[in-house]
Amino acid sequence: GGGYYHYSYSVVRGCDRIVPVDIYVPGCPPTAEALLYGVLQLQQKIRRTNTIARA
Repeated sequence: GGGYYHYSYSVVRGCDRIVPVDIYVPGCPPTAEALLYGVLQLQQKIRRTNTIARA
């Protein structure tokens, strides 16, 4: 992203270089359908991983 300011010093080129990203949601701004798809993908990813239950 960044648009007109893409090469500005204040624009980070990809947040995935700084923080871990699990799911990418396309669009700027993303549509409601894209957000819902991203949430569903994240739910599936959480179900596939082994998690430790809280006591």
